[in-house]
Amino acid sequence: MKICSILCSIVFLICLSVTTVYPDYVKVVRSVTVKEEPVREAVVRERVEPGTMLWLLDEGGKQNGYYHVELVTTGQTGWIYQTFVRRYRGDIPEAELEAEVADPLADPTLTLTSAQRRYAARHLRLGKPQVVYERARQGYVLAQDGRLKIPLWVQYDLKPEDLDGTVTEPNRFTVDTSIPRGYRAQLSDYLNSGFDKGHMAPAADMKRNTQVRTESYLLSNSAPQVGSGFNQRIWRNLETAVRGWVEQRGSLTIITGPIFMVQGGRVSYQVIGTKQVAVPTHFYKIVVDANNMNNIEALAFIMPNRDLGDSDYSEFLSSIDQIEEATGLDFLSALPDGVQRDIESQVPPDVW
Repeated sequence: MKICSILCSIVFLICLSVTTVYPDYVKVVRSVTVKEEPVREAVVRERVEPGTMLWLLDEGGKQNGYYHVELVTTGQTGWIYQTFVRRYRGDIPEAELEAEVADPLADPTLTLTSAQRRYAARHLRLGKPQVVYERARQGYVLAQDGRLKIPLWVQYDLKPEDLDGTVTEPNRFTVDTSIPRGYRAQLSDYLNSGFDKGHMAPAADMKRNTQVRTESYLLSNSAPQVGSGFNQRIWRNLETAVRGWVEQRGSLTIITGPIFMVQGGRVSYQVIGTKQVAVPTHFYKIVVDANNMNNIEALAFIMPNRDLGDSDYSEFLSSIDQIEEATGLDFLSALPDGVQRDIESQVPPDVW
């Protein structure tokens, strides 16, 4: 009985140790490939070098000696053989994960006088709360909401010559590693979710060079959209129409983003993935022709994020005021107040 009791205690301690000490990530120790399936003959997705860090998936379990992993830098998922990696417990240390900006005043949107900078330096010496991450790309500017994991708005100027580009690669999304990991979407969040990664600034508008094209495929430029009946039909038709208007009219400013409509007296929406990426109830698109500053014209659309069948985008004409009310955002703020009021209050009788 005494021996049995001791053995049971040992087994209990071993089990406790195994369930408590759980590694959450791995680090590559020699050059190796990440494969599509956990078998030697599988297609290679990516080659990784020593020092590369990968998140463990499937609760850290193995199949045929392979770990299911997600690359920290690109969000690519696949299988890597256990011999070539070392497992670690817990989250990847921030110092290794990404170089965070230490200066609390580094936000380029924060314009301060020298005196204000001294005040801010004192009050924000331990950092400032960060929810929205603005990013200026060559092809567009966006503001990503760190809570929703999607952009609040994406805005860009599109000219006819921008549409003459011939760059069509790459054609796959990657993680925006400029946004801290806890505040951005991962590719795995969309996996088997039933939603498309819907471009806010469409890839077809971003063909002028490889950098512009690549940045259009950052996940920060996307949000979950219903696929066959929305993203792949009416939304795509609207994007095609916008390019046609650019060819006809010249430079246009385009602003696109999500809406979370109040329904039944409250805001309710679905989330997907482990990062809980928000699924908008609606999307908006604003198209502004300011080629003649004395006669600025605009179109605005609000569309529910659902299968809209054979509906035409012209059925969803709205006013900019309605979008501002639904989002809490202020658009076209560089224009005089009177001009804003005139443009933003109108619902055009038809599209251009």
